[in-house]
Amino acid sequence: MKTRILSIAIMASAALFIGCGQTSTETASEEVTMMRIDEMKTPVTLAVKIEGMSCPAGCAGPIAKECGKLSGMGKSEVNFEEGMGYFTFDASLLSQEDILKCISNTNGGGIYTGTVVEDDAAVETDEATTEEALHEVKHEDEAHS
Repeated sequence: MKTRILSIAIMASAALFIGCGQTSTETASEEVTMMRIDEMKTPVTLAVKIEGMSCPAGCAGPIAKECGKLSGMGKSEVNFEEGMGYFTFDASLLSQEDILKCISNTNGGGIYTGTVVEDDAAVETDEATTEEALHEVKHEDEAHS
């Protein structure tokens, strides 16, 4: 009886990790370089409702990471609890369709769907935001040294 319960617990744990698209605790050390807002010709912020996420580490994280790799992306954040993604990008290099396609292709495709909730939101470019971004980049660079 104890063996059967243990077997069921192990299978349930494995199913959870596989269902989230995360099969190990290792993380990739791939560095992603995103554009700064002040470098963009046409900065746009897009809010996207993302359906199909089942966990923050295996779903929300990979979506943010993959979309962050798109050329012209300045900010790529996915909030699992809200079921939302927030993307700031250069509209002269990327389109809403590019971002929605990236979301739907993450983790092999066919798992997630994105629906634009808000586009052309105000993009903050004040000095405080720029200083904050520069501080974060500098802090990240020191961490990778």
